[in-house]
Amino acid sequence: MRSFSERVLLLSGALLCLSAAASSSEQPHHTFAARDTIPILKAPEAFHEQLVLKPMNDGSLYSHFQFTTHIGTMMDEEHFDGAASNLFTHYNLFPRSIGQILHSFEVEELHLTFTQGRWQYSDWGYPLAPSAGTGVELWAWLNDDAQQTDANWKGLTNTLSGLFCASLNFIDETISIEPKMSFRNEGLYNVHSRTNSTSGPQRLRYGSLPHENVCTENLTPWIKLLPCKSKAGIASLLKSHKLFDTRFYSMAVHVRPVCEDELCRVKSLELTQTITTVFDVARRDGSYDWTLSGLFEREITQACPLASTSKVVMHLPQTTEYLNQYELIPQPAQGTYTVGSEDGRQEVAVYDLKATHGNESSTPFQLSLRWENSRPKSVLPVSPRVVAHRYFTGYGQERGGLVIEVRNSNLQDTEAVLLDTLPWYLKLYLHTFSIEVNGKPLENQKDVVKKMFYQQAVDRSRPAVLELALTLPANSMVKFSMSFDKVFLKYTEHPPDANRGFDVGYAVLTVPLPRQQGQIGYGGLDHLRIYQERDAGLVQVRHPSRGEISHGEESEEDKIRVYTETLLVSLPTPDFSMPYNVITLTCTVIALFFGSMFNLMTRNFEVAEPTTPKKAKGGKGKEKSDESK
Repeated sequence: MRSFSERVLLLSGALLCLSAAASSSEQPHHTFAARDTIPILKAPEAFHEQLVLKPMNDGSLYSHFQFTTHIGTMMDEEHFDGAASNLFTHYNLFPRSIGQILHSFEVEELHLTFTQGRWQYSDWGYPLAPSAGTGVELWAWLNDDAQQTDANWKGLTNTLSGLFCASLNFIDETISIEPKMSFRNEGLYNVHSRTNSTSGPQRLRYGSLPHENVCTENLTPWIKLLPCKSKAGIASLLKSHKLFDTRFYSMAVHVRPVCEDELCRVKSLELTQTITTVFDVARRDGSYDWTLSGLFEREITQACPLASTSKVVMHLPQTTEYLNQYELIPQPAQGTYTVGSEDGRQEVAVYDLKATHGNESSTPFQLSLRWENSRPKSVLPVSPRVVAHRYFTGYGQERGGLVIEVRNSNLQDTEAVLLDTLPWYLKLYLHTFSIEVNGKPLENQKDVVKKMFYQQAVDRSRPAVLELALTLPANSMVKFSMSFDKVFLKYTEHPPDANRGFDVGYAVLTVPLPRQQGQIGYGGLDHLRIYQERDAGLVQVRHPSRGEISHGEESEEDKIRVYTETLLVSLPTPDFSMPYNVITLTCTVIALFFGSMFNLMTRNFEVAEPTTPKKAKGGKGKEKSDESK
């Protein structure tokens, strides 16, 4: 039986609901006209999976797994939906662990990438999806309402370290930076980039671990974030033994807000999980023929039941004068179609797994590519427009130099942003900064460097940051050089393998390229949405100089990030073998001295008197006489 007070509360709640319904029914119809035109998501949560395959010009095979999860419906202040405030209250497809991290540390946008190997831009061109340098890269936009960015960043790195079984907790203040011109917001919509936004400011944090190894222990928790895990769908191909036996491997988690309508009045949060690999197909037997089951040693028997779309996209090889060099088995049911225009035209074959393998089938999905005589005859060459390299100069363990080379093959000047981070134990000399264009020293550096941001390093506190806004001349080679000194570290600051050296992270060059050159990346047209046949008019590119949104031909550019090599620097290293020599010599002396003294002090010495044995006279003759008898 309920008490009287409980009955009163229930009755008052019912009366409030009835009065609200009555007042809403009395309002005129035209008051709902504005809200009725707002497109609402049919499903608050949606999951899409996709596999993209592309043969490379050197015979390798590029594979890109992409799993996208959308959660909730977010609206602006004018058309606010009450459910938007409860995005992370109930979980269905969106992983609970990621939602709690975003909510606890006030993360607006998150990008985490694990990479093994280095993307070869000269051989493979630009990747279809964003890649990163060797090791682990983490950057995030954090809300700074309570001015607790540093505390939230530390909590974020430690939590992600435990979630993905990685050493992200080593991203501390000594290697964390706040770029000023690079790593801008990548969501199609950013609530804090609007001038009329009432939300608080945002702060960017960036950190990387170039020496971090990627292993199965990182892949396992990544797979657990998927709705179907690896039990069904495209994720069933993820076998760690085959993934890590590739020339390039990258695993990423991206969280960003996106638009769901043209005016961006309906917004959702998008979680994108990607795995990118480059298989060396001809390494085993010299043949460039491949099958999907042979590459991954697994098969797709069923599309993920929770996925709204499940597709395999095959980029057909771009051959030159020889036609019919290859055979694709099986042919797509709806035929092939062309994406892009002019130089960026690409013929694509799409296989819809929801239509063919919606339920568990006895015949798994098979896909193979066979070349004539098991090898390609002639393919279109790869010519990336902008590439960058970095290396050290000098010799010895006291001082050295840093050189960054950027080649621009475009026929017009290209704007770019260069970000380089050096650890605190490399002391840069900014007055030695020099620029060469096509091998000739540049007198007026402002012709190339339009803006410079330099943060001086502080010993054991923060790294040195050099960020440049560049205008690269057409068809040129630009070389940046600078000198530095090497710091003598304490012997306790050296790693166990001190003679190996110290890893120095990569430099990042951000350059806007036309879509036929830059392919597809975040910030432009989402790669997944092309093959979902979403409206291309939803694409919105925000120009950093004007803060406006433009559509059409002017926005057909992608900001591509080009990563340089990771470097290894040798610092003044003490002779760590001397402690071993001292220990062994000391132990030897102590053993000899202590052993001798111990024997002298513990042994009982006694004088033994010599005794002469008595000889028996005539004994032998007596025995013989007895025997004769």
